[in-house]
Amino acid sequence: MKKLTIAFAALLLSIGAFAQTTTPQTTTSAQTDKKQDMKDLRKDEKNVRHDKRMRNYDLKHGDKVAAKKENKDIRADDKEIKSDAKDLRKDGVKHPVKRAGHQMHHHNHK
Repeated sequence: MKKLTIAFAALLLSIGAFAQTTTPQTTTSAQTDKKQDMKDLRKDEKNVRHDKRMRNYDLKHGDKVAAKKENKDIRADDKEIKSDAKDLRKDGVKHPVKRAGHQMHHHNHK
């Protein structure tokens, strides 16, 4: 009876130990996720810049309805930028918005 109790206790302890271990995340999926998020961030930043140029053009030519639509687009893109930046910070990227701006500047001025 004593051996059975000890064996049962050992079984419970081993089950508890296995339940607490986690599988490590593969680095390749994390890297591709970072790359994709950074690409999305650059794309959103380009959209914001384009929408701001279009808004200024519309205001200059008196088209307030189109300018208001551009404002909505800018706000939507800003929300996406914030969510992408938050995700990238979780992945370990420091200053993702600033980094995306530098990457776009470097790409455009080669």
